[in-house]
Amino acid sequence: MAYIIYSSALIGLSYLIYRLFLSKETFYHLNRGVLLSLMVISFSIPFISVPENISFRTALFQKEIIENPVPNLVETNVYNNEDSVSFSENTTTITATESINPSIISLDWKSIILYIYILGVMAFGVNFLIQLIVLVYRMIKFPTIEVDAYKIVETDTNHAPYSFWNRIFINPNQYNPDTYLQILKHEQLHISGKHSLDMLLVELLVTIQWFNPFAWLYRKAIDNNLEYLTDHGMLIKGENKEVYQMNLLKVSTPDMPTGLATSYNQSFLKKRIIMMNSKKSTAKSGWKYLIIIPLLAVTVLSFNPVSINTSIDESISNELETPSDEHFKESKFKNDFTKGAWDAEEGGGKLCIMYRNAEPLKRSYWSITRCYDPSFFADFPSGNKQKFEITRDAGTMVFSGQYENGIGDGKYTFTPNTSFSSALSKQGFKVDNEELVHCFLTDFDNAYLAYLKQENLSLDQDDFEDIIHKGLSLEKLKMYRKELSKLGYTDYTMNEVSKLNLFDVDVAYIKFINNVNGQQATLKEITKAKIHNLSPDFIKSYNDNGYKKMSLNDYMRLKIHNVSPDFIADFKKEGYTNISAKEAQNLKIHNVTPQYVQAYKNVGYKNITLKEAKNLKIHNVTPAFISSFKTSGYPNITLKEARNLKIHNVTPDLIKSYKKAGQTNLSLKEAIKLKIHGISPEQAKAAQQNGKSSSSTSSSGKGYQEIKQNPNDFIKQFKALGYENASVDDIISLKIHNVTPEFIKKYHAAGYKNIPLDKVVGLKIHNVTPEFINTFKKAGYQNISIDEAMSLKIHNVSPDVAKEYKNIGYSNLDIDDLMSLKIHNISPEYIKEFKKTKFGNLPLDDIMSFKIHNVTPEFIKTFEDIGYKNITADQAQSLRIHGVTPEFVKSLKEQDNDVSLDQAIRIKIHF
Repeated sequence: MAYIIYSSALIGLSYLIYRLFLSKETFYHLNRGVLLSLMVISFSIPFISVPENISFRTALFQKEIIENPVPNLVETNVYNNEDSVSFSENTTTITATESINPSIISLDWKSIILYIYILGVMAFGVNFLIQLIVLVYRMIKFPTIEVDAYKIVETDTNHAPYSFWNRIFINPNQYNPDTYLQILKHEQLHISGKHSLDMLLVELLVTIQWFNPFAWLYRKAIDNNLEYLTDHGMLIKGENKEVYQMNLLKVSTPDMPTGLATSYNQSFLKKRIIMMNSKKSTAKSGWKYLIIIPLLAVTVLSFNPVSINTSIDESISNELETPSDEHFKESKFKNDFTKGAWDAEEGGGKLCIMYRNAEPLKRSYWSITRCYDPSFFADFPSGNKQKFEITRDAGTMVFSGQYENGIGDGKYTFTPNTSFSSALSKQGFKVDNEELVHCFLTDFDNAYLAYLKQENLSLDQDDFEDIIHKGLSLEKLKMYRKELSKLGYTDYTMNEVSKLNLFDVDVAYIKFINNVNGQQATLKEITKAKIHNLSPDFIKSYNDNGYKKMSLNDYMRLKIHNVSPDFIADFKKEGYTNISAKEAQNLKIHNVTPQYVQAYKNVGYKNITLKEAKNLKIHNVTPAFISSFKTSGYPNITLKEARNLKIHNVTPDLIKSYKKAGQTNLSLKEAIKLKIHGISPEQAKAAQQNGKSSSSTSSSGKGYQEIKQNPNDFIKQFKALGYENASVDDIISLKIHNVTPEFIKKYHAAGYKNIPLDKVVGLKIHNVTPEFINTFKKAGYQNISIDEAMSLKIHNVSPDVAKEYKNIGYSNLDIDDLMSLKIHNISPEYIKEFKKTKFGNLPLDDIMSFKIHNVTPEFIKTFEDIGYKNITADQAQSLRIHGVTPEFVKSLKEQDNDVSLDQAIRIKIHF
């Protein structure tokens, strides 16, 4: 077990060495050799024993004995840190007193872990064999053409071309002759380079180390490097780079071969193109390969088993004592913003600097990005390891590192100005070093304080933090105050102005939104529009397509859910000419397309409405589902019936069972009723027999016996209430659920008359009472229907819940809104917390959408932490929906530091 853990750790170290130092180098042949060598070394190193006199472990061992003497220790493992691993079976045990080893009588958890590991190896071993069998099967099944030293297996299925050993698997019908020839050349290079051997070895690696995430990353690294190597070989042979790259795009497909094959097309297409266009590595990069040797040497000396001198002084063991608990306590720390790392890049007329924790692997990692005029670093000295000092009222920032040609990085230290800290304290602001760093970054200085005093602007702590954390410079504040005054804005908060600055809202955009709105929009509405990227081009796209001017809210609905004019136009072509913005939004949310609607028209529902289509989509009703009922004897099934059948899980097979039980003329509506009330085919059969004869028996117990004894009196009581046509099945259902005439009379007294019997049973099942309905009427909900009352009860919605929403500003919620909020578990507490985020001004529908897609502030912050401060609500949802992670974006930024979130989303979708 120790060997497995150590070799796994070495694989992880090998991957990190390649990822950090070698992955961007163009020495692909050398990288191939390094990757294969490191894989072999990782499995060989654990067998090496290090002499005691040179092992780091020995020195640490002795130091621990001297510094932490403890009596009565049973085993030497105690001095080792829990994270360290011993790999020698011959380690000497020092014993001062005899003791019972608790592991003898406890659960042998090591054996359990070993068995789990072996099962995993067996499972992945079977998968390995299956992949081999699949390849052999394809070799046998499809015709083969021999060309020189390799063979072409011509398949008839759609897949990416790939090769294994000396065979190329390709569907020739998918490609034109030129592309086909280029694919063969590419795969021929894989074959001549014996790349299948690499893939076999790395597949064995992931089989043995299936639990190790670094093993899977290592497999990907080897696979990627083989593609880089082959692409390089194609260009050396004289292939036109642009034509070759275009063919890569043409062949792009997600259908990949087995893990054993080397494929012409991989999902990292963008990286391949970048590597082809990258500058060739020079001999100066040689140090990166040489660094492998000392890293491996340190690893061996630190963790490998030691050849121990067994004549250890007995006096040492007698002085050992148990390490104190303090040795294992985790140290507590606080983020220190006064020192860290910086990365700078100039672009778009701005110099953007990211300040961050110098140790990104710590749990307390943080980053701040601010953009300045390029002159900010105008005097930065050229060359390596330079220092550049900037002093402001808040303190002095010393940048050390390199900055040339608009790009640089290094470390920084910040020395706070205590006198400025005192000045802020006198103004009533609570400050620490973090606030002073933000003051420096925002250039919040004495001049800023003087301006606030001059303009009689009174700030509280929240206003102060809004300014420095959102980077509202004095220049920007003056500009916003001046321009907002010209536009008629007199009553606004510093928080609102800070958000305008944070989301880069300029005066032109404010005027644009006011024009769209037809009157002065609030700053919150303007910021919200900017967050959702409501642009003039978006408005123009609707105007150019003949749409009348809509309200700002309508445009926002359309933009938030990415509803384009073309989306609406496609429905208009199908005859749906009067689509409102809200309808279009709902269609988009539920993924109702013209093609989906057309599928129903194709099976006979020519007059299907968009509302019906949406409801069918919500409940996952398909034309095939409807057709299954048509073929079962219900050719005239309506869309409403189809929806209800799906809701209550009534299937054609269930209806057949009812018919076999004697309900030969069963309608779809009756089948739904039977299912709602939980009446099985057997019970239905018993009910039918009971209607014919009083001597029938039933498995439903007392209820059936009472009907058998005196059914006529029971039926007469319901007929007296107006249920003249109540069937035997209806009466049985009423009796099963203990529905009495008195129960119905209570509803009559409350104003609910002529309630269908199936709904009466529903009220009883869900324990809905007139008193329950009255509690809502007292809360202002006067016209509650029976269906709504049942839904409220089913979802456990009470007037108290409505009151809680009212208390936080939602006073006009209707019954449907309350149920939707409850269904999606959007509580008032959730909304309160949501409003504290930068998306706090979103309408309730959008908050619900965030909840449905599990878009949380923590999720958004993970992207803000890597530099994306202006994430829109649409982007946030798209990131979650398409599974874009910060790690994925970071991997793209390594290739293109200016990659946007929209680009990342598109790459994730298409690759």
